[in-house]
Amino acid sequence: MDIFSTSLEVINLIYETTVFIREVTQDIKEYGSAKRDISERLEHELVFVETFTDVCFGEERGLLRDSRVRDSVKRDVQHCLDVLSSALGAYRVEASKFAGIVPEMAGDVKDLNVKEKKKWKFGNGMRARCQAWRKKASPLEWALFGKEEMEALLLHYTEWTDRLRQTLSIILLLVGYPTPGFAASSQAADLGVKEVSERQIRVHSQPPEDYDALDGEMKDFVVFKPGQELLRGVYEDKSGFDSMEVIVEIRQYDDAIALATSEREIDKAKELKEPLRRLTWLLQGPVDSDLSKQDAEEGYRMHTLSCIGFLDEPNKNRSLILYRSAQVLLESQETPTLHALILGKSKLTLGGRFRTARALAATLLTIHTSGWVHKNICSRSVLMLPSSSHDLESLPYLVGWDVARPLEAQTSLHELFELEPNLYHHQQRFGKPTHKFSNEHDIYSLGVLLLEIGLWKTMSTLFARPLEKNPRIETTQQHALFKRVGGMIGDMATGLELKREMGEGYAGVVQKCLTWRPSESQEDAVELSIDFRKQVVDALSKGSKL
Repeated sequence: MDIFSTSLEVINLIYETTVFIREVTQDIKEYGSAKRDISERLEHELVFVETFTDVCFGEERGLLRDSRVRDSVKRDVQHCLDVLSSALGAYRVEASKFAGIVPEMAGDVKDLNVKEKKKWKFGNGMRARCQAWRKKASPLEWALFGKEEMEALLLHYTEWTDRLRQTLSIILLLVGYPTPGFAASSQAADLGVKEVSERQIRVHSQPPEDYDALDGEMKDFVVFKPGQELLRGVYEDKSGFDSMEVIVEIRQYDDAIALATSEREIDKAKELKEPLRRLTWLLQGPVDSDLSKQDAEEGYRMHTLSCIGFLDEPNKNRSLILYRSAQVLLESQETPTLHALILGKSKLTLGGRFRTARALAATLLTIHTSGWVHKNICSRSVLMLPSSSHDLESLPYLVGWDVARPLEAQTSLHELFELEPNLYHHQQRFGKPTHKFSNEHDIYSLGVLLLEIGLWKTMSTLFARPLEKNPRIETTQQHALFKRVGGMIGDMATGLELKREMGEGYAGVVQKCLTWRPSESQEDAVELSIDFRKQVVDALSKGSKL
């Protein structure tokens, strides 16, 4: 059989076995207070498998039937299903013992159509099989359904349906949606892809004409402090009745916007500010909330903050991007970036550094499968906030976005002269860019960021001497300069210090990011997301649980 047919057969077995488990466990009282949780999680996974089967393998519009879905993506789906099916093997043996039992059809059932009749036969047949199994099962067979066994099975189930969900996001980016209103449908919600689908749609849409700068103001004057890229503040709406705590990111006007503003060229200034307007509108798309330590260890969620919009302050030659704070900070707490944390005295534990690295890698994966790019990944763009009021270990939140846009969008090859931000840039984006921005450029920057986390040293420290002597880049020297910068970063990635700090596996992940294969098309870049998940995100999972 081909990949599609094999996968369809396996997922049908998974569904049938899961229904059997649900029927057996629904009357077990020994679970105590965990009974409701186990039942709800089983039902959740069952709905996912049923909906995934319909969306990906459906006879008319099954996404995996689309010729644009490459075999490598289909193989990834098959691998996830095979692993999950293997975990259910012992339960499938039990489910098959009374497979010959066929329920007797009542008269009204015979009048149902073929599809409904098939569904009736399956449901009632499974109930009959479970009743027969309960009467005959030995204590050893019942032990399969103990509380600890079921909780362990559900953890395994969730791990692999999470991977299927992530792969489905990639498939949706490749071929689009099975129905016009899919992003807002119950199917998208059941599959857990509603948010990513909405982001994929949003990135190809234009902001409404009436979307503009916020008309409120900051309660207190926002003063830029060197070394503190993100600030806390309180935003008040125009009425003065409503206010909220926000994280503020200051964006100074570039020379062109400042000139157009000073010369009162209103239309020109508006045109130059359009990328920021579009960026903040994009960032108001759905983001993940209630992030946890477990998400950092094994999830594929997007660690970022919800943007509420921007304030334009032409009299100060700047704009302010405002984010809703994801966590409640103590009044005495600042808004530390990862850059500031590394420069400080406290050092994250080994597990904490792995969790931070993995969460950022998973975030980039989700950004790319949403059809976005970040364009400014560095330790100054990472906000570190407590995971909860009870757990002071910080989780990373990636902010500091440049212009997020679809991969097909035109890139302005504008000149960048500051050396420090260029230390994170791929050769094609170093100094004056020679190529439009693409996924591998973000991945290279992530590699540099992971190097900082591993060594627990910032680029500003490692390159302190060059930054002191030549803080700005001469474009005539950029190629020679990158060879030296890139060479030093490569040497540190393969050096003994990183391996001593984080181990061979982590060092290998850094090296993969720094040498990531360029994509030849958007389809190629999207497909490479699966490799990125396996070789980078998943490769960091084991260390994140230390």
